[in-house]
Amino acid sequence: MIRKIAVIGCGAAGATAAMQARKHDRKAEITVFNREQYSQYSRCGLPYTISGKVREFEDLILMPLDNWDMLKIDAKLSTNVTSIDHDAKELEYEDESGKGTLEYDAIIFATGAENADPPIKGLDKNRVYGLRTIDDAKMLAKEAENAEKIVVIGGGLVGMETAEAFVERGLDVTVVEFLPNCLLAMVDPDIADIIEEHCKGHGLKILTNTAAQEIVGDKEPSGVIVKNRESGEESEIPTDAVVVATGVRAITELAESIGVEIGPTKAIKTNEKMQTNLEDVYAVGDCAENLEFITRNPITMGLGTIAVREGRVAGINAAGGDVTFPGIVGAKVTKLFGLEIASTGMTDSLAEKLEVQVKKGSIKGLTKPPYYVGGKDIKVKTYFRKEDGRLVGGQLVGVEDAAMRLNVITIGIQNDVDVAEFFDFENCYAPAICDTWDPLVQSADAARRRLRM
Repeated sequence: MIRKIAVIGCGAAGATAAMQARKHDRKAEITVFNREQYSQYSRCGLPYTISGKVREFEDLILMPLDNWDMLKIDAKLSTNVTSIDHDAKELEYEDESGKGTLEYDAIIFATGAENADPPIKGLDKNRVYGLRTIDDAKMLAKEAENAEKIVVIGGGLVGMETAEAFVERGLDVTVVEFLPNCLLAMVDPDIADIIEEHCKGHGLKILTNTAAQEIVGDKEPSGVIVKNRESGEESEIPTDAVVVATGVRAITELAESIGVEIGPTKAIKTNEKMQTNLEDVYAVGDCAENLEFITRNPITMGLGTIAVREGRVAGINAAGGDVTFPGIVGAKVTKLFGLEIASTGMTDSLAEKLEVQVKKGSIKGLTKPPYYVGGKDIKVKTYFRKEDGRLVGGQLVGVEDAAMRLNVITIGIQNDVDVAEFFDFENCYAPAICDTWDPLVQSADAARRRLRM
């Protein structure tokens, strides 16, 4: 019997699920539905279309329609799945040509997430944007040509990368961040301080501990009223346009309509096989909740690396396979004005939230021996669990070789490496590349002495 698989969503998770299902079952009938007119593309690349580092929007498209045809997968773009009867295993959809139905044996929700608007007056004005889709990026790229001043509300990854793009286009840009620092979902305050100082040095204005109150103006913004959360002082930032980057929420309504369970993170609850509480129903990517790798607590994290790995597991299992997803470590990286920022596993805030007691090794080092011309400053923090010395996290920041070192920490976390083992690992050495004692090892040594291991 030929197996029928429906995938709702064609982002990184959904597209990967469909491709992996095809690899596992060459005869399965696989259908992918996407609300957008575009096939799978890189959302993470969107800010770089504004700066011009990605030259054409079409360059972001990773799966042209010809590729789907080659894989014998039916990709239905500009198509909404409107209802699902899971008892009958049939769904209804609608596109430009009308309505249709599709029977399935397994269904994978990859419905993603959408921008979560904050409680700010004036969000309905023209020239107020989010950045989630290619169409959003196209409008922001036009603003880079027409505007002089931009306010970005939200200092997370999307907000900071978008702000950098506008600065590189020569605009006057202000980031308004509610929390005491930018990027606190990724790094600790001391690392965030380094990042903010670096970004300000390149012309980006940053207001932290500041609440955006209202976007003022007639039909278009003329300014943003902000309030300092410490002093209570209000002021107005003049602007031509506003980008709102205050986070996202999982899109779960369609899954909920058939009885799929929603977890404590308000995303679809899944197990290690990416299965939901309903038989033959899977969920992946930004709409799905899974378990944090170390504590096994429910967590969501909108990262492309997680999306494709969850998609692989769901696609294979929906096609009759039996593989598992190990859990979310959360390896994150970005680069702002040449500064590499990398984080994996625990941070101060996440460790506190998940009640993990840690000891840290924090050092300021050099990427090369001190006698070699051209070495750059690098700050490294490694986290080890207090009770057993197990490696549980790390952060790095520097203009050279910070990001790739993060992968060493992540693989250490996934393999239960402790502080003594991490200190003993034999790093490579050549003066033009790195020192005999890599900054990672130096950081582990600092933690080892605190742990007395």
